[in-house]
Amino acid sequence: MARVFSSRTVENNVKINTISIIFFILTLYLMFYLWHEIYDKHHPKFSVVKFQDKFWLQQYDRYESLDNIVADSLWYQNYNHYFLLDDNRFHFFRFDIYKEFDEPMKMADLDSIVSDRIDYLKSLTKEELLFPTIDNIYVDWESKKYLIWEKWQIFFRLYFIYINRNTLLEFNRYYWNVFNQENVFLWPESFKTVSFLKNKLERDSFLLLYIKENSCKVVAVEDWFYKQIDQINFWVNYLMQMYKDNQIVKYWYKSAEEIDQNPLAKNLVLETIRFYIDFLCKWLADLNLTDKDIFLVSSIVKNWNFMEEFNKTYAGFHNKYIVPFHHSDQLESYWKHWNPEEMDTLIFLNSCKIKKQLIKHEE
Repeated sequence: MARVFSSRTVENNVKINTISIIFFILTLYLMFYLWHEIYDKHHPKFSVVKFQDKFWLQQYDRYESLDNIVADSLWYQNYNHYFLLDDNRFHFFRFDIYKEFDEPMKMADLDSIVSDRIDYLKSLTKEELLFPTIDNIYVDWESKKYLIWEKWQIFFRLYFIYINRNTLLEFNRYYWNVFNQENVFLWPESFKTVSFLKNKLERDSFLLLYIKENSCKVVAVEDWFYKQIDQINFWVNYLMQMYKDNQIVKYWYKSAEEIDQNPLAKNLVLETIRFYIDFLCKWLADLNLTDKDIFLVSSIVKNWNFMEEFNKTYAGFHNKYIVPFHHSDQLESYWKHWNPEEMDTLIFLNSCKIKKQLIKHEE
């Protein structure tokens, strides 16, 4: 039997469909996956934060390759997907730009400057441009927030972040052209953390040292931007194994006062820690990176004996110090406690439009 629709029925259906579309868009805006790559050459791992309106934040680990994670993300097209990828998948370039404009600077002028630098970079790298960004804007040597419509003497720093072509191919294998996907966003894992230290703490040069379970990486920032990134196979589990070999594991998180009660254990703990720290500092010295303060992102900051010895040894080079990025067990945000090694994830959540979603939902 044929179905007959009155004009009122059609009008009501249009309203219902419009409401459904709006609801779908709002749902897409609210739901997301944050895929944070935890580099491990032999055992790939991603720390995952999932947000749904009904369940708030869910956090868990997946021990899978990037290829599998990207393939799996295709099943959740009604989510936004934020990928925090290991910094070694990216290349970073900086240009100091000085121009004089008699007329107010227009967007076309900025586009021309960016295009010229991109053409130049084609001779230096075969990787793919992810995004450019700008900061340190000065007009007639006065700090400004914006470039457009300013004139006279203008100085700013122009940065380009490129992504390794092989990494991009892993995304394009499933997304065809990931740059055309409105719900997929790629970031270097430390990018927001470096920006936080630059802007909030006004630090122009420092080291960001990651000592993870199965990797150790240093990000050197100089004059407000990435200078170099290096990695070493000298991680938390390496030191923990030394504790196990010396049968002192139970002293891993004990205070100096508690260890003092057992002189034999104290000697073993300090010898073990000093061996590890001497090797770590030698590596930094060989890279000529001991002249900057260190911000340490690691679960190892809970080991007070390690932090005390590390500060003593590192200060012996250029009297610089080490700051644990977070060492409290009570850092709570977005309905959960955050561990010291999760600072990149938390700072990312706090530094983009996701924060507005989460705060609105929390209220």
